[in-house]
Amino acid sequence: MNAKLPPLLLLLLAPLPVSAQQHKGSPNLEPALRQRKDIVFFCDFETDDWPAHWGLKAPPATAETVSADAALKFEPLAGKALKVRIPQGQNTGLNLSFFFKKMLGEEPEEIYFRYYVRFGDDWKDMADGGKMPGFAGTYNRAGWGGRQVNGSDGWSARGSYRRPRDGRTLLGFYCYHADMRGRYGDIWGWDREGLGQLENNRWYCVEQYIKLNTPGTNGGRGKNDGILRAWIDGRPAFEKTDIRFRDVDTLKVERVWMNVYHGGTTPARSDHHLFIDNVVIARGPIGPLKPPR
Repeated sequence: MNAKLPPLLLLLLAPLPVSAQQHKGSPNLEPALRQRKDIVFFCDFETDDWPAHWGLKAPPATAETVSADAALKFEPLAGKALKVRIPQGQNTGLNLSFFFKKMLGEEPEEIYFRYYVRFGDDWKDMADGGKMPGFAGTYNRAGWGGRQVNGSDGWSARGSYRRPRDGRTLLGFYCYHADMRGRYGDIWGWDREGLGQLENNRWYCVEQYIKLNTPGTNGGRGKNDGILRAWIDGRPAFEKTDIRFRDVDTLKVERVWMNVYHGGTTPARSDHHLFIDNVVIARGPIGPLKPPR
């Protein structure tokens, strides 16, 4: 049927590339981002309809927006923030996803993602490490929960955290990739200059970048040229440029995965909290909030 339409009309009806679309989510972008054309998504959790920005009808039972919480020594970044609870005896605190195909009509091969995080005062009692927000292309097939990948079925690069030591929590990437040897993903800590070691009761700007590797041709092996980078408060904390996420070009960046998870399999021995604010997804580098002039 499309063959009968004029070429100009076909062009107008074609899906817009990600970079040409108006950003999704909260309407009031940070001032430094308002003139940019490469912002894909922004969520500041200021309005009650924030779950709809993630394709949900209601907030998860373990998440709520707050502007105050003296018991956890919370101080706002800018207005409200998302308070995430990992319940005692459980593992999952948050499991949101921004699916690119559903939200924008296409999946990118490289993307930037930034959020602010603040570990609550009870985070210091954490019994195990776990998962944090990051990227994924699991397609409900492989790349999480011990589902080892083979280069054609999936991949993931969530964030990770290690069990707090001396009041600090080391962040990293938890990556299921085509060269992994075991059943579970590899953990790559953000240990450059100690920037990935986060204290409780303080806001940090966490930015991540992914570029998928060059896929193989004629059923062959993909190149080891995939990239993961991370910044803390705008300073480079990690870089790895030799990752083979995939062998086939059908695997893309399916989603930004806002995951907060305790373990492994070890359940939390008490409630633990963290706070998230000002989530941004963009085609170009984002950087921290700019101080007012």
